[in-house]
Amino acid sequence: MADRPTSVSTFGVVPLVDGLEVVPAITRRELEEREIRAVRARRRRDLIAHNAARVGVFIAVLVGWHLLAARYDSNLLPGPPQTYAGLVHGWKLIAAGAINTLIEISLGFGLGVVGGLVLGSIIGVSEAMEGVLHPYMVLYQAIPKTGLAPMIVLILGFGILPKVVLAAMTAVFPVMENTIIGVQRVEEDSLRLFRALGGSRTQIYFKLRLVNALPYIMTGLRGAIVLATVSVVATEYVAGRVGLGAVMMTGYAQLDTPLVFGALFALTAIGLTCYFLVCLNEALVLRWFNLELPAS
Repeated sequence: MADRPTSVSTFGVVPLVDGLEVVPAITRRELEEREIRAVRARRRRDLIAHNAARVGVFIAVLVGWHLLAARYDSNLLPGPPQTYAGLVHGWKLIAAGAINTLIEISLGFGLGVVGGLVLGSIIGVSEAMEGVLHPYMVLYQAIPKTGLAPMIVLILGFGILPKVVLAAMTAVFPVMENTIIGVQRVEEDSLRLFRALGGSRTQIYFKLRLVNALPYIMTGLRGAIVLATVSVVATEYVAGRVGLGAVMMTGYAQLDTPLVFGALFALTAIGLTCYFLVCLNEALVLRWFNLELPAS
């Protein structure tokens, strides 16, 4: 019998069948591994490029801010050096205000999330309740909550309660609306399967509807934390005793603009931190349940 023709490649001697190379299985595995490594390398390059772009934008903003502030008096528009000096000079006052503001944001956000989940679940699973309550909730959202801050302070006093209440009032709607959408967008085949298996309404809600709604709820949380932060500061402007809003009002009253900008910088840091913590929690929850964000 004549020997089977062969060819020499980087993978050694490979037999030929009708003049065609037969690629061994190890070759396919190595090609897959190379593709995976290439994808990872491309992601690393993209991450480095994105971070470099973000740093570049931040530096450009600082430079633009510095150039703009140089045209005005530092008491009117402090630049980055004056703001840093205001942070250093009033760090005790700013730190105490930041702690109070963070507590108020956390409590208001938490209450808003609980209220939004409860209302969204009730409205989402009941067509009758949706027809009755949902129009009023939309009307409620149209009311500017910051305009209610003086009245809420007059009713509830100058303590922590009005800030928490107003933050909860603004945070409840995005969570509620996204919960309604999530619990309603369930595939009919999945519902029929659960019912055929004898699932109760409670089991269908918690094991199907609520899990299906998680990506939507997580999206609502991002909007809720931003609204809660704005509402707390707006109420602190009115109450004027504790918190970063009160620190900023004190700075305005004393014409200490660097202190105002220092408090504003601290407030921005708190807002960004809260937002990224919500995003991190979103990523962990969705990964745990093997879910994806809803298509925009």
